[in-house]
Amino acid sequence: MWREFFCAGTNRRYWWSSAALMVVYVGAILFSVKFGKTISAPLPHIAVALAPVPPVIGFVALEFARIRATDELRQRIELEAATLALALGIPLLLALGLLDDAGIAHPGALTAPLLLVVVYVLAQLWAHWRYR
Repeated sequence: MWREFFCAGTNRRYWWSSAALMVVYVGAILFSVKFGKTISAPLPHIAVALAPVPPVIGFVALEFARIRATDELRQRIELEAATLALALGIPLLLALGLLDDAGIAHPGALTAPLLLVVVYVLAQLWAHWRYR
């Protein structure tokens, strides 16, 4: 069950691509944190701050390719999980934004992506359980 849930549509190329993207992402994060505050010119500062974004886009493209390589039932499970995650994630992010705006809570910048990943994994578990 674990392998069927987490590894559907994966192959050796997927894992190598994922590892390479993770190395690039970690390097971009470290580069951005180390040099982000030292650059004063606006355009280079923006480029350094957004350096981690291309590897994330690579992860998204890799996931789309993985999903396309699966059968129709698995694609339906992925679609339902993504739809549920979107339907739950947007109100949660809106609530966090409103609480921050009201001065009640001050979530960090990395709270939103972490929250979306957790909601997506829970939605995946639900969709997988529904079709078992």
